[in-house]
Amino acid sequence: MKPDRTPMQRRPRLPPKPRTVERKVEQDPVEVFCRIRPAEIPGQEECIAEVDSRTVKLTPPNSSFAYRNGSAKEQLYKFERVFGPSSSQKELFSRVAMPLVSDLVNGRNGLLFAYGVTGSGKTYTMQGTPQDGGIIRRTLDVLFNSIQDYQASRFTFRPDGMNGFDAQSEVEAQNDRRKAAATPRLRPMAGGRTTRGRKDPPGSQDSSQRIPDTSRINSVDEDNVYSVFISYIEIYNNYLYDLLEELPETGPSRGLQTKIIREDAQHNMYVHACTEVEVKSPEDGLEVLYRGLKRRKIASTRLNCESSRSHSIFTIRLLQAPLDAQGEDVVTDKSAIVVSQLSLVDLAGSERNLRTKAAGDRIKEAGNINNSLMNLRICIEILRENQETGGNKKVPYRDSKLTHYFKNFFDGDGKVRMVVCVNPRSDDYDETLTVMKFAELASEVQIQRSQPARRDLGLPPGRRRANQLFKEVRKKLEDEVEGAGVEALEVDLAPIYSLAPDWPVLTSSTPGGLEEVISRLKAHLRKRLQSRERLEKNFWGTVAAMRSGIAEMEKENLVMKKELTSMRALYSDAMGRVRSLENLLHNAESANESLQRKLEDQAFLRDECEAVKEERDMAKVQSQIEKQRMKAKLRTKLEQEKMKLKSTLNTELHHQKSKIYQSQVKALKQALFSDKQTVPTAPLQPSTTSSSDTDLTAIPDKTPIKASTSDPKLNMTPASHRTPAVVNLRHRRSRSQGSDVWIDHRPTQGEVLPTAGGGAQVVLRDVEILHQRDPLHHQSTPNRKRSSTEGTPLQDRGVWGSQKRPRV
Repeated sequence: MKPDRTPMQRRPRLPPKPRTVERKVEQDPVEVFCRIRPAEIPGQEECIAEVDSRTVKLTPPNSSFAYRNGSAKEQLYKFERVFGPSSSQKELFSRVAMPLVSDLVNGRNGLLFAYGVTGSGKTYTMQGTPQDGGIIRRTLDVLFNSIQDYQASRFTFRPDGMNGFDAQSEVEAQNDRRKAAATPRLRPMAGGRTTRGRKDPPGSQDSSQRIPDTSRINSVDEDNVYSVFISYIEIYNNYLYDLLEELPETGPSRGLQTKIIREDAQHNMYVHACTEVEVKSPEDGLEVLYRGLKRRKIASTRLNCESSRSHSIFTIRLLQAPLDAQGEDVVTDKSAIVVSQLSLVDLAGSERNLRTKAAGDRIKEAGNINNSLMNLRICIEILRENQETGGNKKVPYRDSKLTHYFKNFFDGDGKVRMVVCVNPRSDDYDETLTVMKFAELASEVQIQRSQPARRDLGLPPGRRRANQLFKEVRKKLEDEVEGAGVEALEVDLAPIYSLAPDWPVLTSSTPGGLEEVISRLKAHLRKRLQSRERLEKNFWGTVAAMRSGIAEMEKENLVMKKELTSMRALYSDAMGRVRSLENLLHNAESANESLQRKLEDQAFLRDECEAVKEERDMAKVQSQIEKQRMKAKLRTKLEQEKMKLKSTLNTELHHQKSKIYQSQVKALKQALFSDKQTVPTAPLQPSTTSSSDTDLTAIPDKTPIKASTSDPKLNMTPASHRTPAVVNLRHRRSRSQGSDVWIDHRPTQGEVLPTAGGGAQVVLRDVEILHQRDPLHHQSTPNRKRSSTEGTPLQDRGVWGSQKRPRV
């Protein structure tokens, strides 16, 4: 019998993906324009030149790195349009920014960069001067020229704090206007983070010299109301700051607070808690611009006296909402509000510290600027790679605040344009070459074309104009009939369908007028039949269009149902995998928690062991310190005792030597002068002058003399014809200075013997042997065993006594 086998688990077969209708997605490239700054010094060497309206030529100078490296060559770069040194601000705005303003009015988003090295004219291109405004000034002029007659009253729209807006009725807007008028104005932060000694932006104090742009956009929907909101932020050291942030007049002053980037319900990026100011004229917008420019971070460098140290983003948001059926009030439905955005970005210039000689904060600022621009380049490269290879490589938008904030534009949420500003100065060749390569790379990226999200409410067109005409007629009637019954008139803008004009008069007062009436009736009927045919044709055309639209919608509905079924199956399978992964994750987390507890226990044990080890090390070090201290103390005490004992021994030794010397001298006197005196033969008495002298025993005259070990001459045998020794019986006496005692210098215990040379020598017969012990040896090692040399005579240990040999 075969054992039962575990049945193999079969994976559920996924349903086939339905064939969806391929929709052609329209894409637009990133349009890159080039603007060449006029030469600062006429006749200076230039590295870039305009070839034609779309091409520039880059020539490496002798001082460039490419020339020194041996790879110098002329290069040509293509752009959408090249603006030479003689091009005007108006020409640049009409070609580059005017289409973006038109898209803004029509509900589309736009993004415009000014990119280039420091000192290439980016800020001038974006701002310009009061007499010759840049892109920002002209954008405000054109926008308000186009919507001036269709603006909503102030506070009709209010930001909701989540990148959206709410529409209010006229009564609510009037209440808010009343509150705003009663609330004291807040002041801008004085000084901000600007550099000391900075000049005010041109035109900020006096706008009388400003020359506005008179252009306008014609494609404006008259049945909508518009409102403009402006925000101004900067990215400094990869931090976001709101340049329009306001502070109260009283209270402690504080700096600008950093802001964060968030994502709204429609997955659009926005700066949280950013100030958005509602403006109603170009002058209001320029005032907001000047207020932000005073706070923008700039500094003086070697290449630019007013170099921008941050990326500034001037954002214009245009709100448009339809009027109601009467053409009078704004539709307050939030879904009917269309919000379009145009961001004008003045990027900080890329620079090298080797040329700017920056130090301190300037080095940090330059590093953050270069890093953000490098991340922008990396995002552009990955986007182009994904589009060329069909890959799905992740774009690192979040590595920089700049790319993170404009993520939606690169994903297809608006049109992107770039103005590359270059300085023809030859010293900027290396940086300009990098800028040109980035511009060439950016022009190859395709951005999906966005469509305005408008909601058709089915309202009749021209209702604003009809309402205005009705008001004019009503006013005229009031003036004519003095208001009698005019107040009851109501405007009705419902569509009116008529087959023909009113019927002609069918009566005739003349007998021949019947034919005339019949002819008029026939003509009227013919017009009526023609009008009916035309209306029927329009009706059936409308019906056919409606049927085709319904059929198309049905097809799309079927496709969407199939896609929905497939997505539901994929969703259920994905949810199953998610549940299994959640179980695995739960198990992994349990195992991780167990390992974490073990790790904590091990860490606790390790800490305890380290603590015990530290205590032991500290105790060991302390004991060593105590040993060293005790050793030093004992060494000092030992040295003191040595010195004291040495002094005592030296004193005692001197005293003993003097006694021995005196006793020996006395013995010598007795020995030398014993021949002159009659001394009985008797044993010698011990000397009483010294307590340390040993007893002397009388030695007979015939006692043999031991051989001398110190002088070999003393061992020589005298000759046989030896003459008798010469004996001088005289002796001398001496007296110490200051003493009355005379001392006889004559030997008492010894013999005078002749020498081989004819002299004489004294041989002492009684020699005292002194025994001495080392007192330091006993004190230093009291507990040790006695040394083998302890108690040994000095001469046995190499210490010999000395004999005094008096001169004869």
